[in-house]
Amino acid sequence: MAILRVTKYGEDILRQKLKPVDFKALQPQLPQLLKDMEETCLAVKGVGLAANQIGLDYRLAVILIPESDKENAPLKRYVIINPEILSMRGEKLEEEGCLSLPGLWAEVKRATDVTLKYTDENGVEQVKRARGLLAKAFQHEVDHLDGKLFIDLVDPVLKPELKKAIKKLRKNWN
Repeated sequence: MAILRVTKYGEDILRQKLKPVDFKALQPQLPQLLKDMEETCLAVKGVGLAANQIGLDYRLAVILIPESDKENAPLKRYVIINPEILSMRGEKLEEEGCLSLPGLWAEVKRATDVTLKYTDENGVEQVKRARGLLAKAFQHEVDHLDGKLFIDLVDPVLKPELKKAIKKLRKNWN
């Protein structure tokens, strides 16, 4: 297993709409790729990691969510390949961050209830309704796969302040 380099804000691939995955073509390398993505996500204390965050043009993301609200609860892994949001309900303003913008947090509006269709790591199509952190993670990772970042959702009034913060933070990124 390997900890992979996470792409940072400003790298072109983060703004690209990623290509659908040909599951059969990717299948031979998928187990190792998923292990590496999971290990990377854990190492940088992330909730999710999209393929473009490690420089790959695949509509694929890994999400790690605690199985319960208990402290140190085991993590459940979701592998979402070629995901499509079928429905979104409710709305909540909450603080959000991103591994590609380390150290930056901002409030964004997200749906509180999401239904997602995707292919799992075994090639099986799934439809999953999610609330809470999983709903937020589904939306965040699908946005990545569409070339969008959470900062795109920030209230326009706050954008000048956000740009200043990003400029300051970028000096510390490796």
